[in-house]
Amino acid sequence: MTTATTKPAFDLDYSIDDFVPSERRDSQYLYRALEDAMVELATGVPGARVLDVACGTGKQAMRIAARGCTAVGIEASAEMIGVGRWLQPQSEARMLRSLAESLPFADGSFERVICQGSLDHFADPHAFMREAARVLTPDGRLVIALANFEGLSCRLGRLVDATKRRLQRPRPPWRLYWETPEDHNVRGDLPFVRSLGGDALVLERCVGMSMFWLFGPYSGLLDALPERAAGALWRALDRAARSRPQHADMIISTWRRTEAGTCQTTAG
Repeated sequence: MTTATTKPAFDLDYSIDDFVPSERRDSQYLYRALEDAMVELATGVPGARVLDVACGTGKQAMRIAARGCTAVGIEASAEMIGVGRWLQPQSEARMLRSLAESLPFADGSFERVICQGSLDHFADPHAFMREAARVLTPDGRLVIALANFEGLSCRLGRLVDATKRRLQRPRPPWRLYWETPEDHNVRGDLPFVRSLGGDALVLERCVGMSMFWLFGPYSGLLDALPERAAGALWRALDRAARSRPQHADMIISTWRRTEAGTCQTTAG
């Protein structure tokens, strides 16, 4: 499955400290639901070969391997890989150091390729899409989860902030959640997601997940409600988000290879 590849000309020194999980309920509900959804989509074919791109500590790849699939995770950070192997040394998932734009695998190696919450960090997302198409089998699927910076939560946050500015109210010194982080190379939203396919991939399905994530009044309400009521409210808004990805907090897209992409891989 593995083939030789040139050394990537990008910085690989990312840190596990870049991500600190929140203890707020809206974040906990979203993270759990997103991880579960990605595992379900990755393991839809029994015994499939699955590639998790920018896998972090390999948590998802390890869950996928536990379901009987052949799971491989690639990650730019050696620190992340080391932590993952230390946490679950018994896992059958393989973890390799590589960049998304230069996958070290032969054509048609995987039935599923997944990428959760990382594509906006890539130096060249379109190069990743071409590589994903190349390593997919002709009937394989690519699944991408991406934060939506034009969802209702971000738009409301910007509106509230603009009102505070007009009233000359003080603003916090830290980055506000609707502002694109400095380590993001693109700004995720629905038009950007729809532009990703190029000649090799076609968008098969696009759904939203969660609504009002990180919006202060909503986050506070979920934290204040009893657990059962908070969960019910989150699930109701999540159901509404499914058919409205443009308003959702996360966008989950599923891609298949085009006939042109299949022919290019076969010819190569």
